[in-house]
Amino acid sequence: MKVVQVIPEFPPPLVGGGGYHVYNLARELARRGVDVKVFALNIGNTFFLKRTKVETHFSKVQVFRVPASRIPKFNYQIAPKLISLLLKENPDIIHAHGYQVFTTDAALMASKIKKAPLVLTLHGFPRGFEKPANKAYFNLIGKETLKKAKKIISVSHMVAREFKAIGVPEEKMAIIPNGIDLEEYKQLPMGDVFRKRLDIEENEKIVLTIGRLEKIKGFQYLIRALPSIIKKVGSTKLVIAGPDFNYGAKLKKLAEETNVQDNVIFYGSINGKEKFEAFSAANIVAVPSLYEGFGMLLLEAMAAGKPLVATNTGAAPEIIQNGKNGILANLGNVEDLAGKVIKLLSDDQLMYLISQESRKTVEAFNWEKISEHIHKLYIDCLSSAK
Repeated sequence: MKVVQVIPEFPPPLVGGGGYHVYNLARELARRGVDVKVFALNIGNTFFLKRTKVETHFSKVQVFRVPASRIPKFNYQIAPKLISLLLKENPDIIHAHGYQVFTTDAALMASKIKKAPLVLTLHGFPRGFEKPANKAYFNLIGKETLKKAKKIISVSHMVAREFKAIGVPEEKMAIIPNGIDLEEYKQLPMGDVFRKRLDIEENEKIVLTIGRLEKIKGFQYLIRALPSIIKKVGSTKLVIAGPDFNYGAKLKKLAEETNVQDNVIFYGSINGKEKFEAFSAANIVAVPSLYEGFGMLLLEAMAAGKPLVATNTGAAPEIIQNGKNGILANLGNVEDLAGKVIKLLSDDQLMYLISQESRKTVEAFNWEKISEHIHKLYIDCLSSAK
């Protein structure tokens, strides 16, 4: 079986959950004997002058990084070379990731011309769907993509509900969540390395959160909650790790206005060994997002055995049994978020029990199991196409 994966980004560097998803899916499919190629974008200002970079991952997966440019004022990239590259392939399945992205639009065109079934994974629903530009996209391209896709995978029930509400039939939809490589979390490094790097004392609590610095990630609520947390549990450091998406300055200003600038550490992008060191050092992990299609940090915290507080969006209410394997907080509510963090940090026994349960929960999200579901879906698509 030949499968082409098409996505806006592919690590390194790792920016969003979609890239992480395809990285692991490609690896696991290759292990199953599937011939996998990945087409991703390489964003630049002069895409017509650049060449496509070709890499080999996992000894057998070819990754094509296609020159692309971002359209000003729109979160949309364009890569004309991608279409011609896809048309050179003869895949059994074209698997696109994301909605309202050029890569999926190109995959739709290639699917029609090559007569290969299109599988579409939805990692989230567009914010501000009712805005004129988003509605125009839906009417011109999006509706056709959702109609022509042979099968649509949603990473959470929430995302599935959002797309069903705009006309995607339930029988076309499959709920297959994100997965995680549990082997990476079996032996975490010592947490004191991370503490020493950031000059955090052993008796200080660490609340860790990871994600892009943008409003939708909800880090502003954690910063506002920090004074109450410090007052109740003592000295606490909030570590916010992730690349700045033009919101970092506002968060730093908020920390100063809230008088917690000395307790908030903006770590910047974090990957690889440093990320595992951060998990090891953290007392708890917080996911204060206003919206998530899934929320990879949920699985990462659970795999690391860290007690988790998350707002009830994305997969959080589907995965977390409140008070058993994590704690749910109300969306956009500073007082509730502060109270839930305080509850965890003040109760060592509760933290231990949640840690144990979360390790059990995350076993179901092993990438080996997730890739098996997706591989079966490919086979079903090909069988029904005959």
